[in-house]
Amino acid sequence: MDSLPSARRPRRVLVWSVLGVGLLVVAVGVTLALRNANGDGPSKKKKRDTASAAPVELARVGRDDISTYLETTTTLEPTNTAILVARRQGQITSLPAEEGQWVKQGQTLAQLDNTEARIALAKAQLTLDAAQHDLDRGKKLTERSMLSTKDLDDLELKKRSAGQEVEQAKYDLTQTRIVAPFSGRVVDRMVNLGETVTPGKECFRVCDFEPLRARVYFPERDLARVKVGQEAMIAVDTQPGKQFTAHVALVNPSVDTQNGTFKVTLEVKDPSGTLRPGSFCRVKLRTGTFADALVISRRAVISEDGDNFVFVARGDSVNRIKVALGAASGDTVQILQGISPGESVVTVGQGGLKQGSKIKPVTF
Repeated sequence: MDSLPSARRPRRVLVWSVLGVGLLVVAVGVTLALRNANGDGPSKKKKRDTASAAPVELARVGRDDISTYLETTTTLEPTNTAILVARRQGQITSLPAEEGQWVKQGQTLAQLDNTEARIALAKAQLTLDAAQHDLDRGKKLTERSMLSTKDLDDLELKKRSAGQEVEQAKYDLTQTRIVAPFSGRVVDRMVNLGETVTPGKECFRVCDFEPLRARVYFPERDLARVKVGQEAMIAVDTQPGKQFTAHVALVNPSVDTQNGTFKVTLEVKDPSGTLRPGSFCRVKLRTGTFADALVISRRAVISEDGDNFVFVARGDSVNRIKVALGAASGDTVQILQGISPGESVVTVGQGGLKQGSKIKPVTF
């Protein structure tokens, strides 16, 4: 009777063991299924590796000529400008010049009534002729001892005085004309035909457009980089996409103590005559040129604490390389040290990169 319960115990243990193994298998299967459902399996690891590769744009390091410039803005000015005023009172009887017209030096722009001036000149000339006649007669009388030396001197003085009156009358007659002091263009006409002007009345403004000038100012640290004769380029909004050649005509050697700048005067050649004084313009003054320089896009350079770095592609990852910069022009910068021609550098997407980061080249 006692042996029957002992035989049942192993059987019960075996049954419970089988049930336990079955439950374990079920639990493992459920866990794997949940992991696969949540993406924690091998495919998720692969996705993570793929997602960790940062999309970047690459550019190849090459060689090219690069120039350095000083850039600023200003307005164009005429070489000479003058406001012409009336020198005497009179009515305007002729206006041969009009706004926009090119005139030569000495050309008449306006004629005032000169009747009074011509009469005064004629009278002065008569007085001079009479004084000359008296002087000639006095000399003959002196030779005959019929006229004293003092009287002859008085006649000489009278003749000289009459000559001065003639010169004054001639000058007064010239003041009835308003003439161009230099060759240029009439910019403003402020009088009308038939108008009576008074001394000091502004009548015309004349400007010399050839060449135009641009006065620009640069910091004192750039004084040694600017020399007379250097080339510059001028661009104006009225001529989009077109540039005009200029050159440095004057460099002021003194520095403004108030703002620490020095003045440079440029002369602008414009054979087409399309530029106008007063036009706003952008100036690029060339200060140097480097031939066959190692260059990259400025976007590839990252500056930190005074140092410059680029990320160089090495297969599917990047190296963070310190570089020395040289000349810069627009979006291009010269590399003096750190990388070699033919290497590829990251130009877009380097914000989150670090040494050894995985990359995926793309085009933005």
